[in-house]
Amino acid sequence: MDALLDLPQLRTFYTLAQSGSFTDCARKLNRTQSAVSHAMAKLEELAGVPLLSRKGRELGLTEEGRRLYAACEQAFATLDAAAEDLRRHQSLGRGRLRVGTTVEFGTSILMKHMQPFLTEHPGLEVDFTLSHDLLAPLLRDDLDLVIDCQEHPLPALKKVPLFRETYVVACSRAFKRAHRLKVPADLSGCPVLSLDKAGAWWNRFLMAVPDREQPQLDRVIAVNHIRAMIHAAAVGMGAALVPRYSVLEELERGDLVALFPDIRPTEDRFSIYQKKVKATHEKQRLLTQYLQSLSPAEFGS
Repeated sequence: MDALLDLPQLRTFYTLAQSGSFTDCARKLNRTQSAVSHAMAKLEELAGVPLLSRKGRELGLTEEGRRLYAACEQAFATLDAAAEDLRRHQSLGRGRLRVGTTVEFGTSILMKHMQPFLTEHPGLEVDFTLSHDLLAPLLRDDLDLVIDCQEHPLPALKKVPLFRETYVVACSRAFKRAHRLKVPADLSGCPVLSLDKAGAWWNRFLMAVPDREQPQLDRVIAVNHIRAMIHAAAVGMGAALVPRYSVLEELERGDLVALFPDIRPTEDRFSIYQKKVKATHEKQRLLTQYLQSLSPAEFGS
């Protein structure tokens, strides 16, 4: 392999490998597809080996391409960190940070807590993506940092635990009275709200209920969004199993009441995930420290 590989061509290759298509790569780099194709042809000529593999419309990497991609990931992370360090004498916390998080956590919690951080770091531009698909954009560098309750045990990622996500069964006061809900078994025959029609969403609750109190959930109303489920519960459509942080205000106002306080459904844990090669970047370090400083009580934990 020629040692004098061209840096712009390597950046193009790295972006192309992440995006998986010439169209997306060209858009991200603000270049034409033909310019991207030309850069890849020149890079493969300099490398002396094929770097890209094509199966129909699918674009992949050869073994040599995967090795070069790993080297590019380390190299560009180092260069980005060096550029950030050079700017540090001007002002800490500058640049752009792309944050991803789950829809309900982002809506209920994160948006309410970010303004103090942004005020403290006015030179830092932060953009947010609320989605349940966070791993793929993180791995292809569309996001710099994600906050997720799903486990992502990948060697390339750094995990920073934040808080435990506790769950609560909640309904309106009128619904509780109408169905005389005192113990979990009383849910039998009652409408319950679930992210899926089969009611698998409720398994984390059912696993914590003693056998003698097990309800038969045979009236499941599927609602594929937590916030919509909360609104449905508040107007008496059914009982809902939701993250406690998502209904703190509704519980405080009395729009909803918590059922079965002695039952503790299986918990999840929210964590920060970021690529290890980027975890030392100043902007990511600042946000990680800020998120760790928030009290778990804010999240209902």
